[in-house]
Amino acid sequence: MSATTASLLPTFPRIFFLYLEPVAIQAASIFALSSAQQSKSESGAAATTALAIPALNAPSVAMQFLLTTLLYGLVVLQSSPPNRRQLQLHIAVLALADLTHWGGLFWTIARSDPRGRGWAAALDTSGWGPEVWNLASYPITTLAIKIATLAGWFGEIRG
Repeated sequence: MSATTASLLPTFPRIFFLYLEPVAIQAASIFALSSAQQSKSESGAAATTALAIPALNAPSVAMQFLLTTLLYGLVVLQSSPPNRRQLQLHIAVLALADLTHWGGLFWTIARSDPRGRGWAAALDTSGWGPEVWNLASYPITTLAIKIATLAGWFGEIRG
């Protein structure tokens, strides 16, 4: 078997980028969609109308985008011959995605605040439930791993 771009990574980042993060992203996406669907059906249990299709468009598109990005990332990691620069750029783009994750989360909170407080609502953590805390805190770990990998704290990226 020929070497792949992922083979340039030290052991922990290789396991993280090939297995842990892809599984976590898809599992979290499926959980978020199913729990949102469940809460909508429980809150409207007496209603006989189905959930409007437009309400499902954004989560569906987001999940498709994440799956496509995930598959693209795995293609980059499995590409041969190994390419150190491509690997570093790939990890940098993933780090940028963590930052945009927070932007999207806070924008959504600001836009959907029932009291109309806007961006102040995004910073008011007193109203956050466990799902929002998870969405806000998960990227801290992933971003730290990506920065540590690029900085060589887990070991040098070979190549």
